[in-house]
Amino acid sequence: MLEDLILIDQLEDQIIDHPDASTTRELNETSLDETFQSKLKAMADQIQSNQTSPGNPNTSADVNYQFLHFKSHLKYKYADYGELKSELNEWFTYDDLRVVGGLNQLYVNYKSAIDQSENPEQVLQNALDEIRSHDLLDNYPQFSKSLEHLTYYCFGEYAERSSQIEQLRYIKLNVETLILQRVYVPLIKMVNKFLLDIQEYRIKAPFDAVVESNFFRVLTLLYFMVNVLLTTRNEAFIETLNELDLLSAIVKFIEFWKWKPNKHYKIRYLIMLTWKLILVEMGDSNHLAACDNFLHQVHNIKNKNEEYLSQHKLTCSPLDYYAFREDLIDKYPLYENLTKQFDLKDFSCDAQINDGPKHSIRTKVPASVEENYKYFMAMNSFSNSLSNLIESPRTNKSHTVLSQLPSQTVHIATPVPSPNLTASDYMTGGEKIRRSYQVNQAMPFIYPNVTSTVDNTENTEVPYALKQADEILKSSIYESYSTKRLWYERQKFMKQERGFVNEYEVDDPNEFEYDELLFRKYPKKKREIMSILRVEKFYSKTLTHLHTFIQVLVETIKANKYEYNLNYAECELNPETSYFNTSTKFNTNKASAKKSVDFVLMLQLEIINIKEITLKASTGIILLLLKWFKINHVLKHHYLTSILFDQQFFTISLDFVGRGFNNNNLKVPTKLAEENNELSEYESLINENKIMNPQIQIPNFEFFNNCLNDFPKEWKFELINKNFILTMPKVLDANNTNNVYIEQYNSNYCFVLTNILSINNKILIKNSSQRIFTLNELKPSEMYKMILINYDNKAFTIPILKTLKKLVPYQGRKWKSINMDLISQIYLNLRLSLKDNWLSGKDLESDFNNSYDQEIALRALLQFYNMRKYPKQMENIGYHLSRDLPIPTFDLNSVDLN
Repeated sequence: MLEDLILIDQLEDQIIDHPDASTTRELNETSLDETFQSKLKAMADQIQSNQTSPGNPNTSADVNYQFLHFKSHLKYKYADYGELKSELNEWFTYDDLRVVGGLNQLYVNYKSAIDQSENPEQVLQNALDEIRSHDLLDNYPQFSKSLEHLTYYCFGEYAERSSQIEQLRYIKLNVETLILQRVYVPLIKMVNKFLLDIQEYRIKAPFDAVVESNFFRVLTLLYFMVNVLLTTRNEAFIETLNELDLLSAIVKFIEFWKWKPNKHYKIRYLIMLTWKLILVEMGDSNHLAACDNFLHQVHNIKNKNEEYLSQHKLTCSPLDYYAFREDLIDKYPLYENLTKQFDLKDFSCDAQINDGPKHSIRTKVPASVEENYKYFMAMNSFSNSLSNLIESPRTNKSHTVLSQLPSQTVHIATPVPSPNLTASDYMTGGEKIRRSYQVNQAMPFIYPNVTSTVDNTENTEVPYALKQADEILKSSIYESYSTKRLWYERQKFMKQERGFVNEYEVDDPNEFEYDELLFRKYPKKKREIMSILRVEKFYSKTLTHLHTFIQVLVETIKANKYEYNLNYAECELNPETSYFNTSTKFNTNKASAKKSVDFVLMLQLEIINIKEITLKASTGIILLLLKWFKINHVLKHHYLTSILFDQQFFTISLDFVGRGFNNNNLKVPTKLAEENNELSEYESLINENKIMNPQIQIPNFEFFNNCLNDFPKEWKFELINKNFILTMPKVLDANNTNNVYIEQYNSNYCFVLTNILSINNKILIKNSSQRIFTLNELKPSEMYKMILINYDNKAFTIPILKTLKKLVPYQGRKWKSINMDLISQIYLNLRLSLKDNWLSGKDLESDFNNSYDQEIALRALLQFYNMRKYPKQMENIGYHLSRDLPIPTFDLNSVDLN
């Protein structure tokens, strides 16, 4: 081993420090990288030949490629929801099978009804007719048998099935039949009425046993229908869900439960049903992408299509371009096309204010880049609006470092003689003196300008390179519909802030208001329009309850603490390691005691599994709402991120991720580890955690096994990972990289972790440095780096790199030098822009000083938006409009903006 390391050191010295004649020739003919790769390959062949030579006990398979890169891939694929079998199985607990009526009893009652009528179709039809005739859960005792028959039918008539595949097929067929019979209409009305009665104290918990059983049966029937609906759409069912608005009713009830908790309210099931209702009514990720493309068509966003992206691989934001144009004006003040005075009459907003209230509203944000540039730069130059902190172009003259540079006595453009060529003191043995010469880039360029004559008119020209840069940036501007929406609301906020127009009393039509007219204009986009309108309805109905609803979902993360030692449960549940089998103390009633202990252990494992499944639904709801709110309006998205930020989601989520990795309850105890070649601390961290530990499976409690009464005869519980990454099979690719593919993992935890990483990234909205500082104080980079290096997976990699890209500018030099591999990953995996200044060039001092102001400005704009659009809802949470104060009017021609 030492000889191999010496050979590597010699190779480095041969290439970098003291290259020989052949190496020098190769360096001249090829690049340094190619030379190094060829030398490295030759050295690798030499080491391999030495280790496989006669007399060496090692074989080629045992070669330790320490100089080669080691990469592990997690073969997990993120999806919005899992397979139908797993989703249905996760709905039930062991106790639920008793509450629903007992699987055997359901079959006996159904069989008895068939024997009496001698017609299975008639039994089903009678049950449907009876359900349709009742809308109140108060009358449950009158039609409990009908609900039992529907439940057995919905479960695929399991007593007549021979396999789980057959039962699952009949579940889909029978549920689709119930959907076609529109049985969901009375069921939804029942749940809505029941939840409302509880909130108005017409029904008090604990419920009667019959009422509780039937309530759970109704929820189960709806859950089965909604899950089947995810695979086979039914427009009538979706329209009914939208009309009866079960989703909003559940959100409101969860807020009620938060302040008056009760275990009989079945909140876990309501959360899971909410998750699936969002997927059905709004849509999954594929449908969300279709809605995104539709909105690009509606708002005429042309630079999003594939043709544009293929021609312009790099883009820039409008603010980046505006800052570049402003720097160009500062650098070349004599360029008359740039220094043309701004005319207030050209402003898209203020020009029309002078005409009076009737013409004060513009229906569209200007599409022209030049018009937007004039308006936006003038608005930032001549206004002290609070909204300027939300999005402000960062020019050179506003940069803190450049503004602190001393004024230069001699302009850089002034010709000066060259310095004398004298030896420095360092060359004669003196101390080395470091000199730094910085040029203020905001200083004007005063060389004589080139003039050109066009149509007998002399025009001052700027260098061709700068004109070309201006055209490149202008043609590469990416102005999303979210940016247009934000700027439109900002214009309204400024008019209200200045007192020009009372925007709270103006209901103007604009391109960002979506209504039923879209169906006429885009008849082929009915699904997309329905989803967008559904998001708007959901937001307006739940605005007053959204804060508490999110708080409940965040608390499900706190509840997952992993305080139960999985290793002890695994040892006891497996017969070969069970204390009952290895000890001689138990002679009588040994089998009965063993069965009781196993049942208790499995119940404890089920609690852990239930919490994880609930967390899947909670994080899935938050992430879906973030995505759909942004589709509907960017300020809805920002409002939800502000709620999450106030709920300290950063701290709670990172604590949860830390518990999932650095937790002794997920590892083999120290004594057992010492007997079996104890892992190092880092190896234990990456091998024994919630990702690598197998997912908890309890065959005796699974729904399908109990339906068919078919349990595995020999089941080995695996709760702690024993298949370590270093011992997995390695595949050597063409780049001499050892690849390990991890195929056993906890898919539920991977889903939760992906959601949490994505949510953290979405909370870090652009131009909100206060949130970046808050996350940075928690030091997530080490945990993120560990996940990034050891579990290569797109679901983890992309949100982690996006988050780190926002955090890197605020790290020190030492951190950047140590983590250059992370910085390289960001450049290699994320989309670049024409003006990427995230690594260097950020005005850190200004960001720090303005961080609180930026957050306050954002909250002010959010409050204005919600007060303007949803005044009644905001009144319910304590915000009122004062309509007594008159709105002053101004004549902009008489206002001195200087």
